Formats: sequence, C-alpha cells, structure tokens
Amino acid sequence: MRFGYHNASYRYPDGEDGLGGAFALARRLDDAGFEWFSVMDHLWQLPFVGERDEPFFDAYSTLPALARETEAMELSALVTSPHYRNPAMLAREVATLDHASDGRAVLGIGAGWFREEYDAYGFDFPDAETRVHQLRDTVGLARAMWTEDSPLDYESDYHDVEDLYLEPKPVQDGGPDVLVGGGGEDLTLKAVADVADRWNVPGVSHEAYARKLDLLAGYCEEFGTDYDAIEKTVLQTVLIRDAEDEAHAAYERLQNETAAADPAPRGERTLVGTVEQVLAGLERFEELGAEMAMVRAEGNDPETIDRLVADVVPALS
Repeated sequence: MRFGYHNASYRYPDGEDGLGGAFALARRLDDAGFEWFSVMDHLWQLPFVGERDEPFFDAYSTLPALARETEAMELSALVTSPHYRNPAMLAREVATLDHASDGRAVLGIGAGWFREEYDAYGFDFPDAETRVHQLRDTVGLARAMWTEDSPLDYESDYHDVEDLYLEPKPVQDGGPDVLVGGGGEDLTLKAVADVADRWNVPGVSHEAYARKLDLLAGYCEEFGTDYDAIEKTVLQTVLIRDAEDEAHAAYERLQNETAAADPAPRGERTLVGTVEQVLAGLERFEELGAEMAMVRAEGNDPETIDRLVADVVPALS
C-alpha cells in the first residue's frame, strides 16, 4: 500500500508555524519514504481542523514551493474547488506545478462544498448536480490543454476558450493524473467512473468504503470504464500512542480545541490507537481495495508523526 500525508494545518506544535513549518515537514516525510503530500484548497481553515483566523495559505502558491523542497513525493491539492479559479488558469497552474516538481503533480479536484467561503469571496454556489457537472467539464478542458496542440479551441457546457496557448505542455505525457475526491454515492462516484484516474474519499469507515467501492464498480461498468485502472485511495485522521485509551484521549483533546469541537464517535476512528491498531486499520482498507492511504495527524501531532515515520511507513514497505 502506498502512503502519504495530508497537510491540513499550518500549525506545527514542535516547530515553526506557517510555510516554514510545512516545508520542514515535507522534507522530513520525503526523506522517510512518504509518496504523497497534499494541502487543502480552502480560503481559510475548516472548523473541524482548527480556527478560522489561524495561518492558512493558497494551495497553488504553496505547492510549487513544496516542489522545490522535496524530491520524490507526489504533490496535489486535496482537493481543488473547480470554482475558485478560472478553469483554464487552473490547468495552467497544474502544468506549472508539474514542471516545478519534475513530473510529480496530480490534479486533485472535487465539486466544492464549503458555502461560507463561496459567499464571503463572492463565488456563485450552484446546486450539487451543477457543481459536479462543472468538475467534469474542468477536467475535460484541462486534459485538452495538456495534450492538444496550441492554439486550442474548446467548448463544453460550461467552458469555452478560443486560440488558447499552453506551452510547454506538462512533463508527464498526457498530463498529470486526475484524482476526484468525494464520497457522494450518486453524482460524485459517477464523475469518478467517467473522468478520474484516481479516487479519494475522506473520513470513511471500512464498511462505508466497501459499499462505495461496490457502487463505483457498477458505475464503471455503466460508463465502460476499467474499474481496476482507477487508483483507489482513502484519507483518514490518525493519532498514535502506546495505549489505545491514551490515543483516544489525545484525539478528543485535540479535536475539542478546534472550532467545531466535534470528535468522531470512537467506533468511527479507524486509525486512532496503537501502532499495531493503526496498521491493522490500514491493512483492512487495503484488503477492501485501497491502493494508497493518506493520513493527517490530528493537530499535526508530533508524537503521531514520529510514529508514522519510525514504525508505520517501514511496516508498509
């Protein structure tokens, strides 16, 4: 199973907050053999991660800087809103990231959901069906820009460009992989089957993950897509201690320090516990079909990150 880290916060209890802390953590995890590093594409911190006024940075300004700090990890937003940027500019930014990282960019994209951000910044917030349709159109435009000769004319239901130049093309032949994120069992999973190279779902139980995989397989058959060709990934919160109760207590303490202060029920904390329990939880996801696990340590907890580096990643190798 491949393994990665999702940097959901720019606060680091054992180091420098802000971009400097992100760079230091990325360098450490790159050296330790992590294969993925992602940041959130939000406009301020989410309530279940921290406080609204804490340090937070633009994903597509941060990612090229992270590319220069690392050598091997794939880099992505998890996941990009298709509405915060002109879609042609998004495709250009991802192509630039692919060059900055020497071919390690992934376009992680979702349908957008945090309406408070949309309203505050003046973005339209259409209904869910429209947002998912716009996601699919954005992917189509990006792939056309990455693969077709310049100048490009392109027209879809939501996007129309004429005489567009994108040079150079991305480093990766055909452009970066497209990862669609989200667990919606009707609209989003259909979009995965239709346009994605990879799929990610956050914070899901083993049982729910199995159900969604079955649904995705059915949608792939409907769309004539090779189910096995789509890389299945999962994002989970992790907290590790020597004893199970100690891990759950630390998770609850850290989660209660967030704006939401809403810890998940204990039975849904699939990667909270001892090293052995976390490895068992990861093994169960792998048995179900997950090919990569991405984790975020609650509060960038230093002890958890130490255990991931020293004990979890070596066990997965």
